[in-house]
Amino acid sequence: MPSSGTAPEGIGLKRHFLTTLDRSAAELLDLLARARRIKSGAVRPDFRGKAMALLFFNASMRTRVSFEAGLARFGGHPIHLQPGKETYVFEHRDGAVMDGATQEHVREAAPVLSRYVDCIGVRKSDLITTGAGNADVTGSWQELRGDEFLRAFARHAGVPVVNMESNFEHPCQELADRLTLAEKLGDARGRKYVLTWAWHPKSLPLATPHSQLLSAAALGMRVVHLRPPGYDLDPEVVAVARQRAEAAGGSLEVTDDVDAAYRGAHAVCAKSHGGIGWFGKFDEERRHKESLRPRWIVDADKMGRTADAIFMHCLPIRRNVKATDGVLDGPRSVVIDQAENRLWAQVALLEHLFEEWRSR
Repeated sequence: MPSSGTAPEGIGLKRHFLTTLDRSAAELLDLLARARRIKSGAVRPDFRGKAMALLFFNASMRTRVSFEAGLARFGGHPIHLQPGKETYVFEHRDGAVMDGATQEHVREAAPVLSRYVDCIGVRKSDLITTGAGNADVTGSWQELRGDEFLRAFARHAGVPVVNMESNFEHPCQELADRLTLAEKLGDARGRKYVLTWAWHPKSLPLATPHSQLLSAAALGMRVVHLRPPGYDLDPEVVAVARQRAEAAGGSLEVTDDVDAAYRGAHAVCAKSHGGIGWFGKFDEERRHKESLRPRWIVDADKMGRTADAIFMHCLPIRRNVKATDGVLDGPRSVVIDQAENRLWAQVALLEHLFEEWRSR
Protein backbone atom coordinates (compact mmCIF):
# COMPACT_ATOMS: atom_id res chain seq x y z
CA MET A 1 0.00 0.00 0.00
CA PRO A 2 1.43 3.41 -0.86
CA SER A 3 2.59 5.72 1.92
CA SER A 4 3.53 2.75 4.08
CA GLY A 5 2.94 3.22 7.75
CA THR A 6 0.78 6.28 7.24
CA ALA A 7 -2.60 6.19 8.96
CA PRO A 8 -5.25 8.24 7.13
CA GLU A 9 -7.41 10.49 9.29
CA GLY A 10 -5.76 9.33 12.47
CA ILE A 11 -6.98 5.73 12.20
CA GLY A 12 -4.22 3.24 12.99
CA LEU A 13 -3.93 0.85 10.06
CA LYS A 14 -2.27 -1.75 12.26
CA ARG A 15 -5.73 -2.79 13.38
CA HIS A 16 -6.40 -3.71 9.74
CA PHE A 17 -4.46 -5.91 7.34
CA LEU A 18 -4.37 -3.83 4.18
CA THR A 19 -0.65 -4.15 3.54
CA THR A 20 2.48 -5.68 4.99
CA LEU A 21 4.41 -2.46 4.41
CA ASP A 22 3.30 -1.18 7.82
CA ARG A 23 4.06 -4.45 9.64
CA SER A 24 7.43 -5.14 11.21
CA ALA A 25 9.63 -8.08 10.33
CA ALA A 26 8.99 -9.50 13.81
CA GLU A 27 5.21 -9.34 13.34
CA LEU A 28 5.40 -11.14 10.00
CA LEU A 29 7.68 -13.81 11.42
CA ASP A 30 5.21 -14.31 14.25
CA LEU A 31 2.40 -14.82 11.74
CA LEU A 32 4.53 -17.38 9.90
CA ALA A 33 5.31 -19.28 13.10
CA ARG A 34 1.66 -19.14 14.14
CA ALA A 35 0.55 -20.57 10.79
CA ARG A 36 3.00 -23.46 11.07
CA ARG A 37 1.77 -24.31 14.58
CA ILE A 38 -1.87 -24.29 13.45
CA LYS A 39 -1.15 -26.37 10.35
CA SER A 40 0.74 -28.97 12.39
CA GLY A 41 -2.14 -29.28 14.83
CA ALA A 42 -0.05 -28.04 17.76
CA VAL A 43 -2.63 -25.34 18.47
CA ARG A 44 -6.26 -24.94 17.52
CA PRO A 45 -7.82 -21.50 17.11
CA ASP A 46 -11.27 -20.91 18.54
CA PHE A 47 -13.46 -18.89 16.17
CA ARG A 48 -16.74 -19.88 17.79
CA GLY A 49 -19.09 -16.93 17.74
CA LYS A 50 -16.97 -15.10 15.15
CA ALA A 51 -18.40 -13.96 11.83
CA MET A 52 -16.58 -12.46 8.85
CA ALA A 53 -18.11 -10.61 5.89
CA LEU A 54 -16.32 -11.34 2.61
CA LEU A 55 -16.88 -8.65 -0.03
CA PHE A 56 -15.79 -9.81 -3.47
CA PHE A 57 -15.92 -7.22 -6.23
CA ASN A 58 -13.93 -9.70 -8.36
CA ALA A 59 -14.06 -13.40 -9.11
CA SER A 60 -12.38 -15.72 -6.66
CA MET A 61 -11.91 -19.40 -5.91
CA ARG A 62 -8.90 -19.90 -3.63
CA THR A 63 -9.33 -16.69 -1.65
CA ARG A 64 -13.02 -17.21 -1.05
CA VAL A 65 -12.88 -20.92 -0.22
CA SER A 66 -9.74 -20.67 1.92
CA PHE A 67 -11.29 -17.95 4.08
CA GLU A 68 -14.67 -19.70 4.28
CA ALA A 69 -13.13 -23.10 5.03
CA GLY A 70 -10.68 -21.65 7.54
CA LEU A 71 -13.43 -19.90 9.48
CA ALA A 72 -15.80 -22.87 9.38
CA ARG A 73 -13.11 -25.38 10.36
CA PHE A 74 -12.53 -23.57 13.63
CA GLY A 75 -16.10 -22.65 14.48
CA GLY A 76 -16.50 -19.30 12.71
CA HIS A 77 -19.10 -18.20 10.18
CA PRO A 78 -18.29 -16.59 6.80
CA ILE A 79 -20.80 -14.37 5.00
CA HIS A 80 -20.09 -13.98 1.28
CA LEU A 81 -21.29 -10.83 -0.51
CA GLN A 82 -20.96 -9.64 -4.10
CA PRO A 83 -21.22 -5.83 -4.11
CA GLY A 84 -23.52 -4.60 -6.83
CA LYS A 85 -25.25 -7.99 -7.07
CA GLU A 86 -26.02 -9.03 -3.51
CA THR A 87 -25.62 -5.54 -2.07
CA TYR A 88 -26.19 -2.00 -3.27
CA VAL A 89 -23.54 -0.29 -5.39
CA PHE A 90 -21.06 1.39 -3.06
CA GLU A 91 -19.65 4.90 -3.14
CA HIS A 92 -16.46 5.84 -1.28
CA ARG A 93 -15.65 9.41 -2.32
CA ASP A 94 -16.27 12.09 0.26
CA GLY A 95 -18.67 14.78 -0.89
CA ALA A 96 -20.05 12.65 -3.72
CA VAL A 97 -23.49 13.60 -5.03
CA MET A 98 -25.03 10.15 -5.34
CA ASP A 99 -27.52 10.73 -8.14
CA GLY A 100 -25.96 8.13 -10.43
CA ALA A 101 -25.22 4.41 -10.19
CA THR A 102 -23.98 4.34 -6.58
CA GLN A 103 -26.60 3.70 -3.91
CA GLU A 104 -24.82 3.33 -0.56
CA HIS A 105 -21.78 5.10 0.86
CA VAL A 106 -19.08 3.30 2.78
CA ARG A 107 -19.65 5.83 5.57
CA GLU A 108 -22.82 3.84 6.33
CA ALA A 109 -21.97 0.41 4.89
CA ALA A 110 -18.70 -0.12 6.78
CA PRO A 111 -19.94 0.79 10.27
CA VAL A 112 -23.20 -1.12 9.80
CA LEU A 113 -21.36 -4.29 8.75
CA SER A 114 -19.05 -3.74 11.73
CA ARG A 115 -22.05 -4.05 14.07
CA TYR A 116 -22.83 -7.46 12.57
CA VAL A 117 -19.45 -9.15 12.12
CA ASP A 118 -16.02 -9.37 13.73
CA CYS A 119 -13.94 -8.88 10.58
CA ILE A 120 -14.45 -7.73 6.98
CA GLY A 121 -12.52 -8.90 3.93
CA VAL A 122 -12.49 -6.86 0.73
CA ARG A 123 -11.25 -7.91 -2.72
CA LYS A 124 -11.31 -5.06 -5.19
CA SER A 125 -8.91 -4.93 -8.11
CA ASP A 126 -9.67 -2.83 -11.15
CA LEU A 127 -7.73 -5.19 -13.42
CA ILE A 128 -9.18 -8.56 -12.42
CA THR A 129 -11.64 -9.72 -15.09
CA THR A 130 -13.41 -12.93 -16.05
CA GLY A 131 -13.92 -12.23 -19.77
CA ALA A 132 -11.59 -12.30 -22.72
CA GLY A 133 -10.51 -8.67 -22.53
CA ASN A 134 -9.26 -6.29 -19.89
CA ALA A 135 -11.39 -4.16 -17.62
CA ASP A 136 -12.24 -0.62 -18.62
CA VAL A 137 -9.69 1.21 -16.53
CA THR A 138 -9.94 4.98 -16.78
CA GLY A 139 -7.50 5.99 -14.07
CA SER A 140 -3.71 6.04 -14.30
CA TRP A 141 -1.54 3.73 -12.24
CA GLN A 142 -0.65 6.66 -9.99
CA GLU A 143 -4.35 7.14 -9.26
CA LEU A 144 -5.32 3.51 -8.80
CA ARG A 145 -2.28 2.39 -6.80
CA GLY A 146 -3.69 4.24 -3.79
CA ASP A 147 -6.58 1.75 -3.35
CA GLU A 148 -8.89 4.55 -2.29
CA PHE A 149 -11.98 2.37 -1.87
CA LEU A 150 -10.21 -0.13 0.37
CA ARG A 151 -8.67 2.58 2.51
CA ALA A 152 -11.97 4.45 2.79
CA PHE A 153 -13.75 1.27 3.84
CA ALA A 154 -11.15 0.59 6.52
CA ARG A 155 -11.31 4.19 7.69
CA HIS A 156 -15.02 3.85 8.49
CA ALA A 157 -15.04 0.25 9.75
CA GLY A 158 -15.17 -0.59 13.42
CA VAL A 159 -13.62 -4.05 13.02
CA PRO A 160 -10.45 -5.28 11.27
CA VAL A 161 -10.50 -5.09 7.48
CA VAL A 162 -8.44 -7.58 5.47
CA ASN A 163 -7.16 -6.85 1.98
CA MET A 164 -8.07 -9.94 -0.06
CA GLU A 165 -6.35 -8.36 -3.11
CA SER A 166 -6.35 -4.79 -4.28
CA ASN A 167 -4.72 -2.87 -7.11
CA PHE A 168 -1.49 -2.51 -5.18
CA GLU A 169 -0.99 -5.55 -3.00
CA HIS A 170 -2.13 -9.09 -2.15
CA PRO A 171 -0.84 -9.51 1.41
CA CYS A 172 -2.65 -12.81 2.03
CA GLN A 173 -0.76 -14.35 -0.90
CA GLU A 174 2.44 -12.99 0.60
CA LEU A 175 1.81 -14.86 3.84
CA ALA A 176 1.07 -18.11 2.01
CA ASP A 177 4.20 -17.82 -0.12
CA ARG A 178 6.37 -17.18 2.93
CA LEU A 179 4.93 -20.28 4.55
CA THR A 180 5.55 -22.34 1.43
CA LEU A 181 9.15 -21.18 1.02
CA ALA A 182 9.87 -21.90 4.69
CA GLU A 183 8.37 -25.39 4.41
CA LYS A 184 10.12 -26.33 1.19
CA LEU A 185 13.52 -24.69 1.68
CA GLY A 186 13.91 -24.55 5.47
CA ASP A 187 16.11 -21.59 6.28
CA ALA A 188 15.70 -19.67 3.04
CA ARG A 189 18.37 -17.06 3.77
CA GLY A 190 20.83 -16.80 0.92
CA ARG A 191 18.81 -19.06 -1.35
CA LYS A 192 18.09 -17.75 -4.84
CA TYR A 193 14.47 -16.86 -5.66
CA VAL A 194 13.44 -15.88 -9.17
CA LEU A 195 10.17 -14.04 -9.70
CA THR A 196 9.80 -14.30 -13.45
CA TRP A 197 7.42 -12.40 -15.69
CA ALA A 198 5.43 -14.67 -17.99
CA TRP A 199 3.55 -13.85 -21.17
CA HIS A 200 -0.23 -13.70 -20.93
CA PRO A 201 -2.85 -12.57 -23.45
CA LYS A 202 -4.29 -10.08 -20.95
CA SER A 203 -2.70 -7.38 -18.81
CA LEU A 204 -2.86 -8.67 -15.25
CA PRO A 205 -2.67 -6.81 -11.91
CA LEU A 206 0.55 -5.89 -10.14
CA ALA A 207 -0.71 -6.76 -6.66
CA THR A 208 0.39 -10.39 -6.50
CA PRO A 209 3.92 -9.94 -7.89
CA HIS A 210 4.37 -7.03 -5.48
CA SER A 211 3.53 -9.30 -2.57
CA GLN A 212 5.59 -12.20 -3.90
CA LEU A 213 8.64 -9.95 -4.19
CA LEU A 214 8.15 -8.78 -0.59
CA SER A 215 7.64 -12.33 0.61
CA ALA A 216 10.97 -13.70 -0.61
CA ALA A 217 12.84 -10.52 0.30
CA ALA A 218 11.70 -10.67 3.92
CA LEU A 219 13.15 -14.18 4.20
CA GLY A 220 16.62 -12.91 3.30
CA MET A 221 16.73 -14.60 -0.09
CA ARG A 222 18.75 -13.55 -3.13
CA VAL A 223 15.75 -12.23 -4.99
CA VAL A 224 15.82 -11.77 -8.76
CA HIS A 225 12.96 -10.06 -10.56
CA LEU A 226 13.26 -11.32 -14.11
CA ARG A 227 11.24 -9.28 -16.58
CA PRO A 228 11.45 -7.79 -20.06
CA PRO A 229 12.24 -4.07 -20.26
CA GLY A 230 9.13 -2.01 -19.55
CA TYR A 231 7.65 -4.42 -17.00
CA ASP A 232 9.14 -3.17 -13.76
CA LEU A 233 7.12 -3.28 -10.56
CA ASP A 234 6.18 -0.20 -8.54
CA PRO A 235 9.34 1.62 -7.39
CA GLU A 236 8.10 1.86 -3.80
CA VAL A 237 7.65 -1.90 -3.55
CA VAL A 238 11.04 -2.57 -5.13
CA ALA A 239 12.71 -0.16 -2.69
CA VAL A 240 11.05 -1.72 0.36
CA ALA A 241 11.78 -5.24 -0.87
CA ARG A 242 15.45 -4.39 -1.39
CA GLN A 243 15.65 -2.85 2.07
CA ARG A 244 14.03 -5.89 3.68
CA ALA A 245 16.17 -8.35 1.76
CA GLU A 246 19.41 -6.61 2.73
CA ALA A 247 18.31 -6.28 6.35
CA ALA A 248 17.75 -10.05 6.45
CA GLY A 249 21.04 -10.87 4.74
CA GLY A 250 19.74 -11.16 1.19
CA SER A 251 19.69 -9.01 -1.94
CA LEU A 252 17.47 -7.88 -4.80
CA GLU A 253 18.33 -7.72 -8.48
CA VAL A 254 16.17 -6.66 -11.42
CA THR A 255 17.22 -8.07 -14.78
CA ASP A 256 16.12 -9.24 -18.23
CA ASP A 257 18.91 -11.84 -18.50
CA VAL A 258 16.93 -15.09 -18.60
CA ASP A 259 19.89 -17.46 -18.61
CA ALA A 260 21.67 -15.82 -15.69
CA ALA A 261 18.49 -15.50 -13.64
CA TYR A 262 17.58 -19.19 -13.77
CA ARG A 263 21.14 -20.39 -13.18
CA GLY A 264 21.46 -21.79 -9.66
CA ALA A 265 17.96 -20.80 -8.55
CA HIS A 266 16.34 -22.63 -5.63
CA ALA A 267 12.82 -21.33 -6.24
CA VAL A 268 11.15 -20.07 -9.42
CA CYS A 269 7.83 -18.25 -9.18
CA ALA A 270 6.04 -17.30 -12.40
CA LYS A 271 3.66 -14.35 -12.50
CA SER A 272 2.20 -12.40 -15.38
CA HIS A 273 1.59 -8.71 -14.88
CA GLY A 274 1.10 -5.58 -16.91
CA GLY A 275 3.63 -2.82 -17.32
CA ILE A 276 3.10 0.40 -15.42
CA GLY A 277 3.86 2.41 -18.53
CA TRP A 278 1.19 0.49 -20.45
CA PHE A 279 -1.44 0.83 -17.75
CA GLY A 280 -4.83 1.50 -19.33
CA LYS A 281 -3.36 1.12 -22.85
CA PHE A 282 -4.01 -2.58 -23.08
CA ASP A 283 -4.35 -2.90 -26.84
CA GLU A 284 -0.98 -1.24 -27.30
CA GLU A 285 0.56 -3.47 -24.66
CA ARG A 286 -0.88 -6.61 -26.26
CA ARG A 287 0.69 -5.75 -29.61
CA HIS A 288 3.99 -4.84 -27.99
CA LYS A 289 4.39 -8.01 -25.96
CA GLU A 290 3.34 -10.52 -28.63
CA SER A 291 6.97 -10.91 -29.68
CA LEU A 292 7.89 -11.84 -26.09
CA ARG A 293 5.71 -14.92 -25.97
CA PRO A 294 8.16 -17.62 -27.12
CA ARG A 295 10.88 -16.64 -24.63
CA TRP A 296 8.84 -15.85 -21.54
CA ILE A 297 7.39 -19.21 -20.58
CA VAL A 298 8.67 -21.46 -17.81
CA ASP A 299 9.66 -24.76 -19.39
CA ALA A 300 11.79 -27.79 -18.62
CA ASP A 301 14.84 -26.30 -20.31
CA LYS A 302 14.83 -23.23 -18.09
CA MET A 303 14.10 -25.21 -14.93
CA GLY A 304 16.98 -27.50 -15.88
CA ARG A 305 19.39 -24.59 -15.35
CA THR A 306 18.35 -24.20 -11.73
CA ALA A 307 19.65 -25.90 -8.60
CA ASP A 308 16.67 -28.30 -8.65
CA ALA A 309 14.38 -25.37 -7.91
CA ILE A 310 10.82 -25.65 -6.71
CA PHE A 311 8.22 -24.12 -9.02
CA MET A 312 5.61 -21.75 -7.60
CA HIS A 313 2.54 -20.01 -8.98
CA CYS A 314 -0.38 -18.41 -7.16
CA LEU A 315 -3.01 -20.00 -9.47
CA PRO A 316 -5.04 -19.98 -11.60
CA ILE A 317 -2.52 -20.63 -14.34
CA ARG A 318 -2.95 -20.96 -18.09
CA ARG A 319 -1.13 -24.18 -18.94
CA ASN A 320 1.38 -24.04 -21.78
CA VAL A 321 1.13 -20.26 -21.78
CA LYS A 322 2.84 -19.27 -18.52
CA ALA A 323 4.33 -22.68 -17.74
CA THR A 324 4.37 -26.01 -19.55
CA ASP A 325 2.56 -29.17 -18.49
CA GLY A 326 5.94 -30.74 -17.78
CA VAL A 327 6.80 -28.07 -15.21
CA LEU A 328 3.37 -27.97 -13.57
CA ASP A 329 3.08 -31.75 -13.34
CA GLY A 330 6.72 -32.31 -12.43
CA PRO A 331 8.04 -33.39 -9.02
CA ARG A 332 9.31 -29.90 -8.15
CA SER A 333 5.98 -28.15 -8.63
CA VAL A 334 4.57 -26.98 -5.29
CA VAL A 335 1.60 -25.00 -6.60
CA ILE A 336 -0.98 -27.19 -4.81
CA ASP A 337 0.83 -26.96 -1.47
CA GLN A 338 1.19 -23.22 -2.03
CA ALA A 339 -2.56 -22.90 -2.58
CA GLU A 340 -3.33 -24.96 0.53
CA ASN A 341 -1.17 -22.64 2.58
CA ARG A 342 -3.55 -19.78 1.85
CA LEU A 343 -5.91 -21.43 4.35
CA TRP A 344 -3.35 -21.86 7.14
CA ALA A 345 -1.79 -18.43 6.72
CA GLN A 346 -5.19 -16.74 6.78
CA VAL A 347 -6.37 -18.67 9.82
CA ALA A 348 -3.24 -17.47 11.62
CA LEU A 349 -3.92 -13.93 10.44
CA LEU A 350 -7.53 -13.98 11.68
CA GLU A 351 -6.50 -15.35 15.05
CA HIS A 352 -3.91 -12.60 15.34
CA LEU A 353 -6.37 -9.87 14.32
CA PHE A 354 -9.02 -11.06 16.76
CA GLU A 355 -6.45 -11.03 19.56
CA GLU A 356 -5.09 -7.66 18.52
CA TRP A 357 -8.58 -6.19 18.41
CA ARG A 358 -9.45 -7.46 21.88
CA SER A 359 -6.32 -5.86 23.28
CA ARG A 360 -7.05 -2.42 21.86
